[in-house]
Amino acid sequence: MTEPKKYKFMFRINPDSCMSCAACELECRDSGIYIDETVHYAINVENCTRCARCFRACPADAISRINTN
Repeated sequence: MTEPKKYKFMFRINPDSCMSCAACELECRDSGIYIDETVHYAINVENCTRCARCFRACPADAISRINTN
């Protein structure tokens, strides 16, 4: 079994800024965007490949890049 790839950063969606327009979900090719239990969009870090398509697509600037190290 291979270890998951380690990334230097991740993306996070701020639910207070998110307009729920689904632009991020439509741009994601890796099933990395989902609607969580609080009915807000969120990023599944297991599926996210850090391509930044969601980050660039967000019209509300609700997605932030966060360093993990």
